Amino acid sequence: MDLSKLKKSEYQSYNIVVEDFKNSIVYDGSQLSSQYIANNYDVLGNSILVFRGGMSLSPAEMVDIKDIQRESHLAEILISSSDSLHIIIEEFDIQPPNLEIEYYRLRLLILIILEKLNAKGIKAQRKGTDIYIGEKKLNVAIASVGVTNSKIHLGLNVGSSGFPQHVTAIGLLELKFEDNQLKEWIISVIKQYVDEVQMVKEDVAKTKSI
Repeated sequence: MDLSKLKKSEYQSYNIVVEDFKNSIVYDGSQLSSQYIANNYDVLGNSILVFRGGMSLSPAEMVDIKDIQRESHLAEILISSSDSLHIIIEEFDIQPPNLEIEYYRLRLLILIILEKLNAKGIKAQRKGTDIYIGEKKLNVAIASVGVTNSKIHLGLNVGSSGFPQHVTAIGLLELKFEDNQLKEWIISVIKQYVDEVQMVKEDVAKTKSI
């Protein structure tokens, strides 16, 4: 991989890496491994990776036990799509890592996306960490922790194909999005996420104990 061609930047206390959307990368669960961004993109510390590509995960590659128990009899591949936007967030600022806090942060990310969808006139609803347009699912999402880090994966469907037969889903291209708008829009999502996390830290620092 030629790292010199990647769009890498620092924003607040996070490194942001944006893969060229022309390079389709399939999310297969390996991107959720500890220090994946550091090992593959030469950055350290809190980092966010954005890329575009399909999804393909069997139960063995998933970390959501509830989904595995509920759906493993339905298909060999439980999570799939032909084209999605992926956000991988890797954070080291809470030690020891706290999975409950990371799920709060995942919900924060989901709420930011809902806010931005609503701003475009798209009626979206949230059920936990899932976004629905009517009865059609727009995303997959999970949080996890390692020894020193916390991880989030959010996958937003772009196209409308490649989903498991038992899933009714929808993609961003059906929702008033133009293909050339996707990168700018997803970067605005992650920057707002970073801003919100930073503001929480500032709130903690300014508040007297009781």
